[in-house]
Amino acid sequence: MPGISYDESGSLASYFGVTCLGLILIPATFYTLRTEPTDSGTVDQLNGEADQEALQEALSEIIKLGVNETMEMAEAKFVDITKAYKSLTDEATRENLQKYGNPDGPQQREDKIAIPKWVVEGNSQALVLLAYGLVLGFGIPWLVGRWWFRQRSLTRDGVLNGTAELFFHQLREDTDFLSLVTILSSALEYVPILGKKSKGGKKARKERQAKIEELEKVLDEKRKELGIEEDPTMSRDSRASVTTAVGRRARALLWAQLFRLKLDPELEEEQLEVLRATPPLIHALSNIALAHNWLNCSLMCLRLQSALAQGIPIGVSGLAQFPGISLEEAQDMAITTGAEGQRWLEKWLAADVKGLDEARKVAKTWPRLEIKDVEFKVEDEKIVPPGSIVSLNYKARFAYPVPATKANGKAIADEKPVVSKSSKSSKPITAGYLHAPRWPGNRVPRYHVLLGDSKLNKVIVQPTRNSEIPLPNPDGTPGEFKEFKLQFQAPPQANLYSFVAHFVSDSLVGADVQKPVMLRVQDPPEVSDDSDDDISEPEEDTLAGQMAMMRGEKVKPSAVHGYDDESEYETDTDTSSDEEGPTKPRSRGGRPINVDTSDEE
Repeated sequence: MPGISYDESGSLASYFGVTCLGLILIPATFYTLRTEPTDSGTVDQLNGEADQEALQEALSEIIKLGVNETMEMAEAKFVDITKAYKSLTDEATRENLQKYGNPDGPQQREDKIAIPKWVVEGNSQALVLLAYGLVLGFGIPWLVGRWWFRQRSLTRDGVLNGTAELFFHQLREDTDFLSLVTILSSALEYVPILGKKSKGGKKARKERQAKIEELEKVLDEKRKELGIEEDPTMSRDSRASVTTAVGRRARALLWAQLFRLKLDPELEEEQLEVLRATPPLIHALSNIALAHNWLNCSLMCLRLQSALAQGIPIGVSGLAQFPGISLEEAQDMAITTGAEGQRWLEKWLAADVKGLDEARKVAKTWPRLEIKDVEFKVEDEKIVPPGSIVSLNYKARFAYPVPATKANGKAIADEKPVVSKSSKSSKPITAGYLHAPRWPGNRVPRYHVLLGDSKLNKVIVQPTRNSEIPLPNPDGTPGEFKEFKLQFQAPPQANLYSFVAHFVSDSLVGADVQKPVMLRVQDPPEVSDDSDDDISEPEEDTLAGQMAMMRGEKVKPSAVHGYDDESEYETDTDTSSDEEGPTKPRSRGGRPINVDTSDEE
């Protein structure tokens, strides 16, 4: 009798893996071999529907040896023919083949399940039900609840609700860079990173505190050397301060990153973990500033990411990004070489400072953002109507500050390019990583593009992040410009507005670009309704003409009364004497029917 046996040793545990492989390999095998289906009871001409006489004739033909057949081949063929003949001629064998698919009748079959026997035994039913109840009734709800409550504790920016609340209450419109770093260090995300070692002994806590106090003294001296001070225009209420030991430690580690200080292994490990947790926190800070439309505060939050990535405080020259140049040297060279403004890098390269060959080599391949054709457009409109959807169109690409040159000293960019079909179809290079050795990870160049009003210190259009700007070609020549759009709604009143388009990098210091733009909002011209003028005036002797005369409208004179000749009318009017006074114009086509004639009579 067919039965089921259980795998006590677990030797069939690989059944699932074999099944998965079989789902792929078996169809692939049939697809590649393309074998025709064969009948176990058919050999050449023999089939199950043939009668005995036909079987005998076919058998005599099959038994004959072929020209190229050997004795071994003939014996193997004879065995197959004998089995086929028996299955076709014997009634019992034929019946077994039709019922069970096998000439020998039903076969003993044993199915195995890849689970131990004790799992389904009667004595283990209670344990199995208990396990199912624990998994379905407690395990899955616990996992779902844990995920749900964890998600509820986070904002859309991926930070804790408590952190977002601290940021919201401490961030102000006039917050300066010192207070911004302090606000960032108060995030609750740093507690599990820096607070896990604070539960040690009293002696260990004192040693950790002493290290931080010593580090803070060094940081104060560095701030004085670089001239980083508190903004005197900031109000006292906007000053931020740390209130916890974790916040104090996080602030010291963040400033150590900005000042490029060498730390001991323990503090350096903590610093790397703090930096990895920083990007979503900076994103939350910038969103709070953007929600209030604070332009300067929003730009400072966006620039804080590039400052931490390169280890350069905001306000220090970007020359410190290049190898062999410290923060102090960068400040001095920026003053002596005049490397300031948006063309600071070109000015520094033109100064040809000696002893910085490696820095100059890196600076020549430093990606500089180029922006052109910045203009406002409205689809299907020649002007910008009030309240319309406006697109700020601009073209952008990365280029090197020094153009690539050939051996003869001629710039490659000055030569006329030879455009081929392959170059037209090739896509611009937009992938790559920036040089940020002080950041724990690779960084892709991204830019935040926003529109602001510098006079009002307001953000007009919220920023969009752009990471698909074409990079220079491998030979050093600039790539093709790529067009981008920034859509927003035009102001509701017609006027001339002056804005500034800000392109802020989140990875490079000194790579920001500002483009002043003018937006002229005009009221659309009034469209006069000339529909009545397009309709010809009715004649006076028609029903439409009489109705028009009753309404006081103009009508055409009737040709029947002879008033179609205007020259006669003009002659009569001109020959009238001045003594008679001004001549009354004659009624063209009779007297209107709505005039009262009682006085004339």
